[in-house]
Amino acid sequence: MLPPRATRLPEPLLYAVVRGSARIIADGDRHLIQSGTALWAPAGATVEVRASSEAIVIPVPAASTGPVRPAIVRVDPAHLPGLLHEFSRALGHLDAAHEDAAPSEPGVRVRTATRSRAGHGLSAPPAPASPELQDLAEMLADDPHLDLASAVEAAVTGWSVRTAQRRFAAETGLTLSAWVRRARAWTAAELLAEGRDIEWVAHRVGYHSSAAFVRGFAEVVGTTPGRWRRSPDAEEPAAELVVSSAWRRRTHRTWARVNGGHVAVWVAVGSAAIAVGGRELRLRAGEAVVLPAGVRNDIGIEPGSLLLPVGFRSGRTGAIGAPLAPAQVGGIDSWHMVSAMLAAYTGTGGGGADPSRGFDAVLRGSTRADVGDDDTGLAALASLIALEPHLTIEEAGRRLGRGERDLRRIVRERSGETPAAWSRMVRMTRARNRLGLGETATEVSRELGYAHLPAFSRAFRAVHGTAPASVGCRAPSALLPARSAQRVLAPHER
Repeated sequence: MLPPRATRLPEPLLYAVVRGSARIIADGDRHLIQSGTALWAPAGATVEVRASSEAIVIPVPAASTGPVRPAIVRVDPAHLPGLLHEFSRALGHLDAAHEDAAPSEPGVRVRTATRSRAGHGLSAPPAPASPELQDLAEMLADDPHLDLASAVEAAVTGWSVRTAQRRFAAETGLTLSAWVRRARAWTAAELLAEGRDIEWVAHRVGYHSSAAFVRGFAEVVGTTPGRWRRSPDAEEPAAELVVSSAWRRRTHRTWARVNGGHVAVWVAVGSAAIAVGGRELRLRAGEAVVLPAGVRNDIGIEPGSLLLPVGFRSGRTGAIGAPLAPAQVGGIDSWHMVSAMLAAYTGTGGGGADPSRGFDAVLRGSTRADVGDDDTGLAALASLIALEPHLTIEEAGRRLGRGERDLRRIVRERSGETPAAWSRMVRMTRARNRLGLGETATEVSRELGYAHLPAFSRAFRAVHGTAPASVGCRAPSALLPARSAQRVLAPHER
């Protein structure tokens, strides 16, 4: 995610410096980014990051709209939870299929604000007061091609379109259609100020033709897009960072998985409920645990809460018991945990911190169940099958120096699953990770040793309850840079 060498970004990325400083070379121009600022790098930019030893740099996927050239923006301290949420979302551990109302693009964007827009026939559409209608407005603004009925169903479940329209008008003074027209014009003005082509802007804000866009823009603004852009009052653009707060109003969860490695997770804000190894724990802000390799885990994250992975260790290194009591490591203002997470998952974003520091701190401070030789065997088996998913338990046993019958007993006793169901869960955990990195279902099916795609799809659906196509990169153009340009977890370490 923070490439040590010059890397051409396929899609936009924001480099937010929250501590120290970093020198970032973007398209040949050198930028010194100090704490409290960020560099926006658009799609196609060639970027090289050189962070100081104490720097904390958070690389965050950004929405596809924004300035056409690299730009520096201010980062407010209130932006930090949202930036970390988007970073976490890019790692792929949240269940996007569960989040029906989640936006298809990241909740971070950089917009070009033109100082004179309000005085030149433009004003931002008024925001609704209620959280439900705020979600609806945000969805309609983010995805202009989304039809109203689908948006209402996703944002305010149980409401009819008529009810939504009536309440929206009461809170904003505008009908939904009038609000959408004004929002389209407001967004179009940002894109025009960035120098975007009128035909491109028309499509981006939801019009099917340039002529329809010109008419719609003129109805709201009082002049055509071309005349508005040429006006002397519409010069002097300034970039600003916008971080959505919609994630705070939603319940998030991870998808059920059996990791091939031990993973440390930390509640930075709020609370989370964790089920692992037949036990349930409720973690509060500042608490962290290690999820053992080979053991199924499920995590529910309360609205407004933030759970982050902070490190990992291969299951081949030995067994770790199911958590009994969490480590106390501090909340979101604990910079040592933020830097440890970035060191583990980006390679260069954590101020020179040891990549294992976060994991070690959680392991050292938490209380865990006792482990024995069977637990060691389960962790090693999970790691090996995650790394080489085509192996049978018999073949894995020969590699590990254990008998097949012994391994099958261990799986049944330690996981509570049949060996076939457990092995399928390990493989489908890897499959979902690979789909999240942008691989196609066909590629993943072949990698896991399936002779036919339908057989893989049936196995995937049996574990995850949905088809592979529904949980791949929902917005590959937005999330792929954050997953592929970083040093993501190796398959055997997940």
